[in-house]
This record gives sequence, C-alpha cells and structure tokens, in this order.
Amino acid sequence: MPNSLQKAQAQYEAGEHKRAVDTLWDVTFVGDHAEIDARMVIALATQLKDVTQGGARRDCDEHIARAQGFLEPPADPETRALGEERDRRRREEPVLLAREARAAGLIWLEIRRSEDVVAAEMAAALADDPAAASAALPGMIDAVEAEGWRLEHVVAMFRPTKVQTSVLRGAELFMGGDVVDGEEVHIYLFRRVDGASG
Repeated sequence: MPNSLQKAQAQYEAGEHKRAVDTLWDVTFVGDHAEIDARMVIALATQLKDVTQGGARRDCDEHIARAQGFLEPPADPETRALGEERDRRRREEPVLLAREARAAGLIWLEIRRSEDVVAAEMAAALADDPAAASAALPGMIDAVEAEGWRLEHVVAMFRPTKVQTSVLRGAELFMGGDVVDGEEVHIYLFRRVDGASG
C-alpha cells in the first residue's frame, strides 16, 4: 500500500491537484526517511503551487513551510517571538493585514474569525446600552473596505474536533456518530477594488 507521499505524487500525476494538496497533510516527518520526505514534500508542493490557486495554493505554501521548518534549525527565541508577534497582529488587526496584502500586490484577501463579525456588530448596535452603541468603532468589514478591498464572499464552517468514540475507531462520524465538540470558523473573502479579475 503506498504511503501518503506516494499517493499525493500519483494524484498530482493524474491531474488531481486539489486531492494531492489535501493528501500532503497526512505526510509526517518521522522515522529514518523524515529528511527525504520533507525534501520531497517541498518539491511536490512547489509543483502543485504552480497549478493551483486560492486555498489549495495557500495550503502548498503551508506544506513548504512545514517541511522547511523540519529541515532548518529553529530560530533563536527573539526571532521566533518577533515572528509570532507579527502573526498575532495580522490575525487580530485585519486592517494591518489588508494594508500588507495590498502593498504585496495581492488581488484576494482572506480573513478568518471565530465569530460572526456581522452578528456581533449588530448585537452591539442593538444593545440596551446607548453609550456602547454610540461609541462603536467602524466594523471590521467597513475598515478593510476602506483600505481598498471589497467583500466578495462569506463562508461559515463548523469543523468537528471531537466525536463520540466507539470500537469503530474513527469511523463513527461517517456512520452516524455524534459530534461532541468543534469550532466554528467564519471566512471573509475580499477582492482588491482596483485588482484584475482573478
């Protein structure tokens, strides 16, 4: 039976690019061949990046970064802390992310939130506290659009993180098992106003 890396390679060769990108998530860097596997993931993800777009292309970048992170020694604590702080600010400050994406020449911008920002803004505006409603800051969507982006699409996903366990060993979700825990993710997809169609 082929391993995940061989399976992903076969999917790529068969033209099943999105499936190959998804299969790469199953590749782990353990055992005697971990270094070779990491280098092969970089090579395959680079090839897949050339023939994919959108989320699949971003996943290719993550696969490359994951493999490079295994191959390269960890950065010193100060550099790592700066990188983590930059990533945190990008997650928490969508306007900063919008500016950086525009400066980088990107046409599409994806912002993920664990809450529905439209519902949260509406609840705050309709709250019984008039002082809180009048002092409300501009909404996330309006703030990003003020940076030259236009909201194109919103998606809400629920990803189960834990299902009821049984002797079926993981098959319970597909066979009618109960989800007992999960997380909701809201994805806001923006397109640059002056960007070419993509």
